[in-house]
Amino acid sequence: MNTAVSPSHPAERLIAWAALACWSAAWFLPVIDDYSGWAAFVTAMGSPFRDGPLSGEDGIAQFMSGLTNLVFVVLLLRWFLHRLGRPAMFLKIAIACLVLNCYWLVQLLRVGEVSDLLIGYYVWLAAFALLVAVGVLNVVSARRTSRTPTAGTPA
Repeated sequence: MNTAVSPSHPAERLIAWAALACWSAAWFLPVIDDYSGWAAFVTAMGSPFRDGPLSGEDGIAQFMSGLTNLVFVVLLLRWFLHRLGRPAMFLKIAIACLVLNCYWLVQLLRVGEVSDLLIGYYVWLAAFALLVAVGVLNVVSARRTSRTPTAGTPA
């Protein structure tokens, strides 16, 4: 049963489109050194499968961070198609992706190289933050609608 509220609020739609715009732009913007978002994605997806400085535990974390891009597409597609049967689950998954993607910031802060992160990373991270905002608005909207009295019955 699909109990989600259709995303009719203009702010929610605007934020969803902004998330998509940020995520799309981040693929072409510089992320670190000479890597665009696309090149960083390809590198991260191969991390656990090759030997070198990006293997081991760091490689797994980077691979999982790369997978969040696929999750982003699935979540946003479900939102656009009004297929959010469980808005709270959408929000939890979006938050998990955002937190996982902070891995890069935390790692570079630890080694004192945070200045190496370029605009593409921050635009990409903003896309996930906006996705969380969409989830929050959807959860609030679903809760408000679910408590609205219908046919004269109390909430």
